[in-house]
This record gives sequence, structure tokens and C-alpha cells, in this order.
Amino acid sequence: MAKFGKSILPGILVFALVLSPAVLASEPDPADSLPIVADGEDYPGEVRLEDGAAWVGVREFSQFASGGSASVDWDPERQAAHIRTDRLDMTAEAGERILEANGRLLWCAGPVYIRNEAMFVPLRQIAAAFGYDCRYDEEERAAVLTRVREAVLPRDRAEDREDALWLSRIIEAEAGAEPFLGKLAVGAVILNRVESEEFPDTVREVIFDTAGGVQFTPTENGTIWGEAGEESIRAALVTLDNPRLWEGIAYFLNPRIARSLWIPETREFAFSVGGHDFYR
Repeated sequence: MAKFGKSILPGILVFALVLSPAVLASEPDPADSLPIVADGEDYPGEVRLEDGAAWVGVREFSQFASGGSASVDWDPERQAAHIRTDRLDMTAEAGERILEANGRLLWCAGPVYIRNEAMFVPLRQIAAAFGYDCRYDEEERAAVLTRVREAVLPRDRAEDREDALWLSRIIEAEAGAEPFLGKLAVGAVILNRVESEEFPDTVREVIFDTAGGVQFTPTENGTIWGEAGEESIRAALVTLDNPRLWEGIAYFLNPRIARSLWIPETREFAFSVGGHDFYR
């Protein structure tokens, strides 16, 4: 349990982080539409708006983004699409919330789904896989994609190794019994602290920070030194690959066992996941 937890504010953009309840999504309102402009070129494919997030067809977008050179193979047993270009190796699986792209684990707005024999994925994540920066233009009321690289960069194993180690350990120690979303939220708290001027600048330093007292109980009771489980390791990697899942949260606690209630008394509540309450 974090003694000094922080809060998590879901970073919801017009086509960003929302939750979708099922693999087969409900039909969007035909009147809903979101133009997409990629480096000045209008995207001609189908765009679906689901709970405020934009979704595009895997095959259509892949061919558009690659100039027609992408190969898209279908695995009927896994219900998965495998997309390859000279620079990108990506897999999207129906029902999953992760696009695996060049070894990166891109967290989706909701589960990938199939509709009318086409697979749909969130625009933001597939755009990132193809190397686009994605933003919403309020004036144009359109999603604007700008190519910044040929594809998402593979993870730098050496650079990320220490961060992944300590992040997975604190996730296991704090949220080993929590649902996957709760593990991600704990990871987001740590990364939000790293980005904040109020806290140290590395994952390890944030976890072992003692300014004002011990920040995270596992560093005091020794559970931080335990090995992380597979799900906690995966949650750490997803968090590192998606550092702005929930901007603003930096505190959390389990209200049933918290030794101090200064967080709910002084911080703004954001949301609860499993046994933890998160605050900003």
C-alpha cells in the first residue's frame, strides 16, 4: 500500500482512452463522423466512433499508411491479424486491448473487435504503430496525423531493463492480487511521479523515495525484493510503452488497511480499481 500515493486522471481525448465492453461493439450512429488527415491527405477508409473514440479497419488503415505495401495475414484460430511492412511487425487480436508492434505493447481504448468481417482497432494506437503523431484539431474537428518516423521504435532493452525490473516489482508488491487495470494504474502512478517536479527522476528513486517519510510500504516491509509475476511484468511493460495512460494520478491507497487518511483528506479522488482508490 502506498502511504503517499498520487491520483490518476484518465487522459481522455476525443479518440483516446475509453472503455469498450465487448469484442463485438454496438453499431455507431451513422451520423457520427471524424475526418482523418494524415500529412495533408484525407483518409478514405471507414471511421467508427465508439464512446468518443475513433476506430479504423486494420487492413484499410495498414494499406493507407504503408502506401499499399503492407501484408496482412489472418489467423482464424486466434482471430488475429498479423501486419508486416519493411519497418513494422504488428499483431492485433480480437478481444484483446493490446496491439503488439515491434515488441511494444500499445494499450487500446477498448478490446479490438470484428464487425462485418473487418477488424477494428483504435486510431491512436495503430497510428502510433505506423509512426504517426496523433492529435485532435478543435478548429477543423478532425484527427490530424503527422508522420514522425517510419514505425514505432522497438524497445531499447538495455535502457528499459532497470525501469521494467523495479516497476514490475512495485506493481507485484502493491497490486499482485489486483486486476490488470489496477496493476496498470499503480504503474501509472510511478511514471507520473517520475515526470513530476515534486518527485525524483527515475523509477527506482521514486519507489525508494523517503522525502517526508517512506513513500511505498513494500520498501519498508521488504516485499519490494520479491520476484514479479508474469502479469505484473506485462503490466510494467505496457505502462512503460504507454506513459500517459492516466495523467495526473500520483497517489493511491487501500482504504481498508491504510494507516493514514491524509490522502483522501487532502487530494482529489479520481477513481477506484479493485481494492485501491486513486487520487490526483
